[in-house]
Amino acid sequence: MKLLINLIAILLISTFTCFSQCLTNIGFESGTFTGWEAYAGKVRTDGSLDLSLTGPMNNRHTIQSATTYPTMDPWGDFPTLCPNGGKYSVKLGNDQAQQGAERLTYEFVVPAGNTFSLIFNYALVLQNPSSAHLPFEQPRFRVNVFDLTDNKTLDCPAFDFISSSNLPGFKASKVSSNAGTVYYKGWSSSTINLNGYAGKRIRLEFTTNDCTKNNGSHFGYAYIDLDENCGSTVTGNSYCAGQTSMTLHAPPGFDNYVWRDAQNNIVGNSEALTLTPCPPDQTKYSVTIVPYEGLGCPDVFNTVVNKIDAPFVMKVASVVRGCPGTGVDLTRSNVTAGSDPDIKYSYFTDPVTLDFLYTPNAVKQEGTYYIQGVNAEGCMNILPVKVVIGDPVIKVTTPSPVQYPDAVDLEQTFTPELNVNYSYYTNPEATISSSSKVNESGTYYIKGVNEAGCTTVVPVTITITPPDPFKVLCPNTFTPNNDGINDYFKFELEGYVTFNSLTIYDRNGQIVYSTQSQQDYWDGTYKGKAAPAGVYYWVFQGTDTYAHKKIERAASITLIK
Repeated sequence: MKLLINLIAILLISTFTCFSQCLTNIGFESGTFTGWEAYAGKVRTDGSLDLSLTGPMNNRHTIQSATTYPTMDPWGDFPTLCPNGGKYSVKLGNDQAQQGAERLTYEFVVPAGNTFSLIFNYALVLQNPSSAHLPFEQPRFRVNVFDLTDNKTLDCPAFDFISSSNLPGFKASKVSSNAGTVYYKGWSSSTINLNGYAGKRIRLEFTTNDCTKNNGSHFGYAYIDLDENCGSTVTGNSYCAGQTSMTLHAPPGFDNYVWRDAQNNIVGNSEALTLTPCPPDQTKYSVTIVPYEGLGCPDVFNTVVNKIDAPFVMKVASVVRGCPGTGVDLTRSNVTAGSDPDIKYSYFTDPVTLDFLYTPNAVKQEGTYYIQGVNAEGCMNILPVKVVIGDPVIKVTTPSPVQYPDAVDLEQTFTPELNVNYSYYTNPEATISSSSKVNESGTYYIKGVNEAGCTTVVPVTITITPPDPFKVLCPNTFTPNNDGINDYFKFELEGYVTFNSLTIYDRNGQIVYSTQSQQDYWDGTYKGKAAPAGVYYWVFQGTDTYAHKKIERAASITLIK
């Protein structure tokens, strides 16, 4: 199949040089079709179109919003929103293949001035019929620019894409279709040069249609958008006091760039031109942009360096942390704390600001992003910020068992991270008194909260082995004869046990001695008189301080005289 003229832009980025007024809603940035006229109808079997002014129709003239970004085209897996930084684009047509045809038009008067250009980006999806079709029977996408004042069509750009397997820059979709291979083209750029058209009325016209045969069983659709930038086509041409370098930016998406200085020397060949040190005030540069072959016309844009005496302070946090699920909000004031208050920020995924970040308030993927700041005077800077997404990582090493009364320090069971606060629990709700002196077996919990508020709770198993059994040390005989040797029945304890009481009975069960103090010893008397020789029985009551339970021991003692 034959490409009749060229490729058209789906995402229209309008960039103006030296003009004084903006075109109302030319980029759909109101989220509506205000200023546009929408048509819908059918493609006839001879390839002509039967279109009526219908107004926007759902699923035929469809607003694509940044609020639902990223949404990817189902056939080409490219973003449905133009990467020019706008909040809205439009999908023209659909993939329902019903012999449909759609059109959008926009009319305006070219503002006064010597130069005026529109820069447009496009993306396109066309199904190539597997059966024989003549060119006029194929799905297609057309763009035309009309000079209504002089009643003529502009030769460049004028695009007519007809579905075929040899369209330049197109790729075959990975999604299979029984009706024929689907080809797509991601975003590219071209220009509409309206220099010398000041005061003339211009109409932009974008048209899609399905194939004409078999009730239109093959589809074609596109996306369009215009950049509502009312300033210079070349951005970044101002610098403030204290800046050591500046970067000029041409419109993105073209095949080739040639930057020249005022002496016509080539000084750069990419979308961005970095100048270090900053050149003198009023230094002139130009950039020639060349679209991909067959997809538009070359154009030249001029710019003049503007030195601003005012200082420009822009600061960006080096690292911003966020939690899985919620991500990071790069638009929060703390990310750019310390910067001048009048800076307007834009967000990108690359350092040369080609790939716009549409959801800077909900960044959920780790990586390095770039914040561009422009103040009221036009001074600009681009600074990186590293986004780290994740809960605190707590990798616990189960401690070896220790014997009571030795303790385990929970803080030594893992390697702490910087900027993370830790707390310790006997269960997920209650803290413990001392995380460094855990002396009871069980499952404990370590909770980490990082500076983003992300939380991780992990268990750690502590094993405290029992101490050696406690011992009761006392004689089985004593001789209370005041000779200074073994005159008292002394009751002593070893181990983790406390003394509660000691009671001594005679063989008749009569209590002859009782005490609640381990320091009191029985001197062999009963009611102030010497007890008779013989066998007595003692009963000890205490508390096992390791097992936390009451204990009782009993034995005999022989009083000898």
